[in-house]
Amino acid sequence: MPTRLRTVTLAAALAVTALVTPVLSPAAPASATTEVLAPDDDPFYRPPSRLDSRPDGAVLRWRRLPSSALAVPAPAHVWQLLYKTRDNAGKPTATAGTLLVPTARWTGPGERPLLSYQTPEDGLATTCAPSYLLRAGSVTYDAPSEAQARFDRGQVADAVHRGWAVVVPDYEGPKSEFLGTEAAAHGVLDGLRAARSFPLARVHRDAPLGLWGYSGGGLATASAAQRQARYAPELEISAIAQGGVPADVNAALATISGQVFSGWIPFGLAALRNANPKADVDRYLNAYGRTSADKVAHGCAGAAIVAGPHLATIQQFEAAPGSLTSGSFRDFAHRLSPVGMGGTPTAPVLVYHGTADELLPISAARELAAQYRARGADVVMVEHEGQAHGDEQSFGVAGAVAFLRERFSQPR
Repeated sequence: MPTRLRTVTLAAALAVTALVTPVLSPAAPASATTEVLAPDDDPFYRPPSRLDSRPDGAVLRWRRLPSSALAVPAPAHVWQLLYKTRDNAGKPTATAGTLLVPTARWTGPGERPLLSYQTPEDGLATTCAPSYLLRAGSVTYDAPSEAQARFDRGQVADAVHRGWAVVVPDYEGPKSEFLGTEAAAHGVLDGLRAARSFPLARVHRDAPLGLWGYSGGGLATASAAQRQARYAPELEISAIAQGGVPADVNAALATISGQVFSGWIPFGLAALRNANPKADVDRYLNAYGRTSADKVAHGCAGAAIVAGPHLATIQQFEAAPGSLTSGSFRDFAHRLSPVGMGGTPTAPVLVYHGTADELLPISAARELAAQYRARGADVVMVEHEGQAHGDEQSFGVAGAVAFLRERFSQPR
C-alpha cells in the first residue's frame, strides 16, 4: 500500500475506531506488576453457569485494582465487576465493567454523579474490550485500537478528576457483539445497575446517572437510551451525551462505499453476522464478500480498516445486484439502527456531530434527533461546522462535559 494511503486510513481508523464465585466475593487481586491476561485467557471473565436465577445487573464476581494498574492512573478506587446481562438475542450472559470512584470527597451539589462512559469498542475480539485496554501493559497487535484506548483512558481519568464516579462497560459482552444494538443496550444499562448495587463503591441511590459515548460508543449510548424505558425503567437517567452516532447503518454503508475507508464494509458485515447469526448475512454476500468478512472476523476495527480493501464499493460484496442495498438486508440493518429501533430517551439528550463527517452522514443524526423530538424527548442538536469524524471526537468533548455537568447539578 502506498505510504500516503496508509497514513490517511490509519488516521481514520484511530478516529473511528466453571466454578461460580459467590456473589460479592472477590476474585484474585490484581496488581500493577501482574501481567494483564487477555479476557479469553482470564478466568475472571468466564460467565458462571445458572445465570437464569440472577437478576439482570447482578454482580457475580469482582476484583480490586490499584489505580496504578490503569494506563492513565486516576485518583480513584478501582474495581472490575463481572455482572449478569443479556446478549443480542436476549439470552443471559455475563460481561465486565470497570468502576472508578474518586478518592476525594464529593463537594458538588446533591450526590456524586455516576457516569456510564461507552468507548468505541468496535471489536470482534475480547482484546478490543475496554476493561482490557484501560489497563497498563495491555499492548495489543492492533496499534489503532491502542491509540483509541489512549484517548478513552484520558477521558475516564478526566471524569474522575471532575469528581464523577465512572463505570466503563464491556457492552459487547463475551461474544464481542459489535453492531449488536440490543446487547449494547443491555450491557450499558446492566452496568449501571451493577455499579449502583455494588456496596463497596457506595454509589448513592439518588446519584444522578449519565450516559456518554462517541462513534461506536455513541451507538451503544443511543441504544441504551432508547431501550432504557422498557429494559431498565427503574434507572432515572439525568443526562445523555451521544456524539458521532452511527444512527443509520444503511446510510453509513452507502457513505463509505468507494471511499478509502471502505474496509469498514467487510468489517461491518462480519460484525452483523456475528451478532445476528439467525439473519444469515452470508446469503447476501458473494464469495469475495464472505472471504473478506472472514479475514477480519476476529479482531478490532482499527487494524481491519487500515488493511482495507480501500476504494471498494458495496456492490463488490453483493451476492446479487441490490442484495446489500435494498430488500430484506436493508430492512434488517434499519431495524437495528437507532433511526429504526424505536424507543424514546427519558432524559435530556445532547446529539453532537461534525458537518464534514466522512464516515457517518450528519443527515442520519439529524433524522434521529428529529425522531426523538417527535416522540417528546428533550433534545439539543449541536452541529460543528467543518469537523470530520475523528476531529469531532475531541472537538465535541467540551460541550458534552458542559451538558453533563449542568444536568448533574440540577435537583432530581
